[in-house]
Parts: sequence; structure tokens; C-alpha cells
Amino acid sequence: MKIKIEKTKFIIVCALLIPNCCIKAQNTAEVSGSGIAISSNGYIATNNHVVKDEIKIEVDVYKNGVKETYSAHIVKTDTTYDLAILKIDDPHFKTFGTIPYSFKMTDVKVGEKIFAMGYPQHNIQGDEVKVTDGIISSKTGFQNDPVTYQISSPIQHGNSGGPLFDNSRNLIGLINAGIQSAQNVGYAIKILYLYNFIDIIGTIPSMPSKTIISNISFPDKIKILSNFTVLIRVTVPVCDLTIPNELYNKINLGETYLKVNKLFNQSGTVESSSSQMNMVVWHFCDNEDISVRCWFIDTKLMMKQKSFRNQTCSNLLNENDFQRIKPGLSYADVCKLLQDNGDNTLFSSGVKTYIWYSCNNKELFYRVNFSNDKVQIIVNSK
Repeated sequence: MKIKIEKTKFIIVCALLIPNCCIKAQNTAEVSGSGIAISSNGYIATNNHVVKDEIKIEVDVYKNGVKETYSAHIVKTDTTYDLAILKIDDPHFKTFGTIPYSFKMTDVKVGEKIFAMGYPQHNIQGDEVKVTDGIISSKTGFQNDPVTYQISSPIQHGNSGGPLFDNSRNLIGLINAGIQSAQNVGYAIKILYLYNFIDIIGTIPSMPSKTIISNISFPDKIKILSNFTVLIRVTVPVCDLTIPNELYNKINLGETYLKVNKLFNQSGTVESSSSQMNMVVWHFCDNEDISVRCWFIDTKLMMKQKSFRNQTCSNLLNENDFQRIKPGLSYADVCKLLQDNGDNTLFSSGVKTYIWYSCNNKELFYRVNFSNDKVQIIVNSK
């Protein structure tokens, strides 16, 4: 899930999930992220994009290096700020113990030292919690987003939802994005937004109120914080969308990847990437062969394509029509000729491709390329 950032030619990972393996052949898969305990009785904060399509959620808690796995459920999500609250609902879970850190919501300074914790690529890097340090690079995030900090702490797939601490071990943010092709550039949601979200929920009995580990060594602090930083494993469908035509027709050229991704309510998968262009694909739940592909240059959508057949067809389309669709006709002329608007399968700033299907012959269709609204190329399926 990558996108270039304007003229810097970086690639941003908008959903830091890592797929692990198929659980049920071509039906489900497992993705993972990180989270942080916010109450002793099993409430956990993470990113919405970590758990948004969950079928099942499991949380791995490492108490003094010993792993325990518990089932969990979503309490509430916030798609605007990419937040989610989970609750461990496993009868074997007892308590996290006293939360040893507090929420720091103000007076975070540019240049301040910070560190992130989480479980990036745990199926490759192992189950031990990973710690990366850095500084607050900016008080605003991607494209001046006021909700997030930009940080220099290295971020990888699987860090999503993990905690960001300041050098006094106060919780100041949740990791939610990183730049894959740029070193030491990441983003974290400011803890103020998590605090306000928790306050709205109103069901969490106790919140972290003070930091009680400030006077011990850094390695010892990490050892303690590891007991509260969790690995979240989520079983999800291996498909993205269910209403392809309706969504496809809403995609407009010039929109950013983030806006298209929000429209789909899913993160696409990058099929190819270069310094000039990124091509992202979304697949559909009702048919794995059905997909939408979008090409982005400098964060902007330049071309879209779909691989599924429209619900409409032309009763008038037959093999003789091929002779009547001639170069130079406008799109409106062809629509009038066939009394159907056709199926827009490829749309870019220079060329638009439409397909007209026959209602009476599933094998018959015409593919017509338009340049500057004039017929340029006609392809007969027969």
C-alpha cells in the first residue's frame, strides 16, 4: 500500500500490516499489528486499519518473555483518526497489572527524543518486541496533518498501533504509518486523540495516570514496557470489495491514493512500483478475478482500470455494428448508435476505453478507445 510523496519520490505505507499465511484456502488470511494496554483489565489501543476487517482477533501478551495468547473483540473504532479499542475477552486472562506510564498530551517538542515499540514482521524478525529510537521531527504529519507527529524512529510493517514513548516513558502517540523507501520517516497519532476517543467510549474503568518507571535504567524500562506492548493477530477475508461498479464509477482522476483508499474502505496492494509511478490493485470478495487497478504519479491518480463486466448491455449490439463505429465519432455518437453508455474499463487523462456488451451474445463485445472524445481504435471480440 504505497504512494509517492509529491516531488520527494518517497513511498508511504498507509497501512502497516503484514500478511502472514493463508488460514483457509483462498478464504481468509492473517495480518498483524501492534497495540498497547490502556487499562489493567484488558483494554488495548491500536489502529483501526489493523482490525477493520476482522473475522477473529487474537492478542499475544508477553509477560516477562513468556507468551500467552488470548481472544479479543473490538469495543469501538474511529475511522477518522484510525483508532480502535479492543478488549481481551478470554477467561484465562487475569490482568495486565498496574499500568506504568501516563498519557502525555501537551508540551511535546520538536527534537525531543522518543522511542517506538512493536512487533514488525514478527513472522520474519521473531516474536520478541522491537524497539527503535529517534526524535520528534515535526509536530505535523504527512501533508501537514495536525493529528500526527512525524518521527525519525524507523517504522516497518507490523508496527501499526504500537506505542510511541518520550524519553521520560510517557505515552505520547500510536504508530500508524511509515515511509518504506525513506529511512527514519514515520508517523504517529497524537495521544490526545486517543484520550478523547476513550473518553467518548466511557466504559474503561481506569486509565494510565502516572509514570512509575522513570528512575530505572533504559533496558529495565523496556523490559517492563514489553509486558504491556502486545502483538495483535487478525484473521481477515482475502478479498477487499463487494460492490465494484458503484465504487469504480466514483473514482475521479486527480484524487490521491489516500482518498481512493478511503472510498474503498480498504488498503490496496501494490503490484508494481517505480520512481515514476505506483500501480495499486483492489480485489473483490465476490470474485477473486475481479479487480480495480489505479496508477498514481506524485500522489495523484492518473489512470484507472477495471477487470469486471458491467451490469448493463446493449440489445442493439450485433456484429454488423462494428462496421458503423468508425474513427472520428464521438463517445456520444457511439452511445446513441448502440443506445447504451458502455462500460468504462480504462480511464486516463489521454485515453478512455469503453466496452459495449451484447445482451444476446455473451461472447460479443466491442472495445473502443477514445482520444480527445473521438473514436481512435475499435476492437471486435469476434
